[in-house]
Amino acid sequence: MKVRTLRGRLDTNDVRRLIVDDGRLNHGYRIISFQVWPDGTGVSEGVMATLSTQYDAVPAMNASDNRQIAWAFGGFSSGTNAGAGPLTIVDPDHVVNQDLWIRRNLAVETNYIIVMEPLVMSESQAIMQLIKERSQDDIR
Repeated sequence: MKVRTLRGRLDTNDVRRLIVDDGRLNHGYRIISFQVWPDGTGVSEGVMATLSTQYDAVPAMNASDNRQIAWAFGGFSSGTNAGAGPLTIVDPDHVVNQDLWIRRNLAVETNYIIVMEPLVMSESQAIMQLIKERSQDDIR
């Protein structure tokens, strides 16, 4: 299985476009894994990030927003090895066939790594993914 990896670092209140639409709507990516962790400069840090298919997706983690397809968060403490996480949730039934955005939701600089597999869809599968991506709302 071929996989592709995207990784980087998000600064304070960052929203970043990771995949740009190449015009081939029947080519897409399935997100396999999405991980976030703090940059390690603080003693106690919490991180939270969201992957979405549109820039204007709601900033908070919101599973009812079909534009959001993955969520990751956790609390880390370097002094006591205590923490809450990391925890990652990825919608297994979603394909990115246009743009992919990552948004950091807390004030700590955050590292991320995304593993995805490329795939080719039929025209009807691509159309269904576009409808899901629009969150069944064509007024945007």
